[in-house]
Amino acid sequence: MRKRCGPAVLDGPGVQSRAEGMKQIVLFLLTAGVSLLSTGTAYAQVQEKRMSISLGGGRSIPSGGFADGKTRGSLFLLGVTVRVSETVHLAFNGHDNLFSVKRGQHDRDRLSDETLQRLGPEVDANVSLEGANFGLMFKTATSPAAVHGVGGIGYTRSIDRFFGTARGTKLTAFSSETSFSILLGGGVHVPMTSTVGLALDVRYIRAFNDRNIQWFPVAASVVFSFWTVAPQ
Repeated sequence: MRKRCGPAVLDGPGVQSRAEGMKQIVLFLLTAGVSLLSTGTAYAQVQEKRMSISLGGGRSIPSGGFADGKTRGSLFLLGVTVRVSETVHLAFNGHDNLFSVKRGQHDRDRLSDETLQRLGPEVDANVSLEGANFGLMFKTATSPAAVHGVGGIGYTRSIDRFFGTARGTKLTAFSSETSFSILLGGGVHVPMTSTVGLALDVRYIRAFNDRNIQWFPVAASVVFSFWTVAPQ
């Protein structure tokens, strides 16, 4: 389902502050992960936990036709897993990706020519991909490190934003579309303490819309684990 909207007054600082905020979150999480990795080698043996929450950031790499005119984007990642057996976990993943579009290579078909003309001759654009997936994670033993694979289904909302200046006024217009998506990926989880660890993930997400949007999120996450599993 696609939603098209006409131009409106652009809050430029708000858009910039969002991008800067995501960059700061990514830098903070990467710094925290490196710090844990360098100081937590003494915590190799930990008990399996029933639930974990992960917060991460990194880069999103566009793929296929979607990569045309796009640069690598910023990524914020949220994950929740719940253990259902020794190797199987339920997994929820939420993601927010922001890609810049090279000047003059935006997807004009997302808006009418009339709207683009109102934006002015110099049009900039970016693409935001937001969504969530639910599925299964298959995970090896936690100590000293766990390798995992994950797969799921969900949705992705793509938002194309267009920016221009007409008669000295900054304007923006956007087009949004929500579609079914799949997620496949894997990574490694290294426990640092009994409750905190570091995870590195590479994933593939494909949204089944008219553009078949697909990309690879690459993230470093801090993982917080809770509720020790009682010995059998």
